[in-house]
Parts: sequence; structure tokens; C-alpha cells
Amino acid sequence: MTGTQKTQKHSVFSPSGHGDLYALDNLYFSPLRENEVWDFSKLVQFSPFNLGFFCMRAALSVRCEQKIIAQGFSPGFVLGLSKIDEFEHLNLFQTKGFIPKVFGKEFPMKINSTIHPILNPVLATYEKMLFEEWNPQAFALEGHFENREILITGVVLPEEEKNLPKLLKHLIQLLSGKSGKFYLRTGKHSYLCLKKEKKVWDLFFFKERKEFGIPLCF
Repeated sequence: MTGTQKTQKHSVFSPSGHGDLYALDNLYFSPLRENEVWDFSKLVQFSPFNLGFFCMRAALSVRCEQKIIAQGFSPGFVLGLSKIDEFEHLNLFQTKGFIPKVFGKEFPMKINSTIHPILNPVLATYEKMLFEEWNPQAFALEGHFENREILITGVVLPEEEKNLPKLLKHLIQLLSGKSGKFYLRTGKHSYLCLKKEKKVWDLFFFKERKEFGIPLCF
């Protein structure tokens, strides 16, 4: 008996720069495809924002019973990954290539697959039994990068978020007295807030998004 082996076609994505948040959103929240491969070779230096957006996309892919592949990391990006505590235990995507583990040092950043407490106002809208049965995909990346405090976290939800105003209020209160920005993304909208130290939120940008198809909070 003879036969032919079916070749699997891949959808290849190649991030090309750090980009602003809207550019990252357009790339990483584009429609999911089958057999995705993400080639990071064009990113010369480590970018926590690319990694964070990619982790959210990976979580959404797992929700669709697929696991995307990350490959082609540049030496600079590999160096950044090697300094993230628990990165080797992250199981949202498949990594091709060797990522060394740095020992004997305090890690500037850490990552895990748990739901960060900052998202608790979102989870409060769901019945506990429903949410535990759903066993949602989630991640949290936090620490310090280039003298900035970083927190990038997301969760795939059982249904559309119903408690967004409370979450926005929670974030604004939590970050009171700090300068910087936060970006909030749901399946239908995005919110960008910019703030100067010791002032109210100076700028607040709202955008309607093409519905992603999978409920999320990022």
C-alpha cells in the first residue's frame, strides 16, 4: 500500500518592532488562524509588550484547542526571556529554540498562568461554580523593565464582560498617585489612559473594535 503524507500549512506572523499599543492590538488581535507560527527574528531587543500581547493571543488559541508556535528569537530577545522567572513553566504556546535559565540572580520579571488579582472586579460578575468549571486560560507578566513597573495580564472569559465600569474605576483608584498609562482590551472595545504624576487621568481614549469572537479581558 502506498500513500502520500499530508503537509500541514502554517500561518506565519512576523512582528517587526515594539510598536505602539494600537499597532500591537491590530496585530495580536487579528483573526485567529490555523497552525499559527510566530517568528520573532525581526525583534532585535526584548519587548515585554510583544510578549504580553502574544501570551494573550496564545491563551485565546488554547481556548480554540490550538497551540501556537513561537520561534526565531533574536539573541537580545532570548536574553530578556532568560531573565523572566517561571517562563520555562508557561504552557500557553510551544517554543522552538533554546531559552537558557539564569541562576543565582533576582529576576526583574516573572510570569505565570494564573489570574492576577487586579482582574477581580471582572471575575465578580460570574458565578464561582461556572468559572471554576470553565477553567479559563490566563497569564500574568509583571516586574520591572527599563526603570518602569510593568503589569500585563489577561484572561479568557466564559461570556462577555458585564462589569467594565467597576474595573475601570478600580484601575484608576489603584494607580492613583502614579504616572504612566494603562491599556484595557475587551472583546469589543479598547481603552487607553495616560496620566501625569499626582494628577487626574489626563487623557482617556476609547475605541470600538471589531468583535473578536471570544470574550476576554486584557
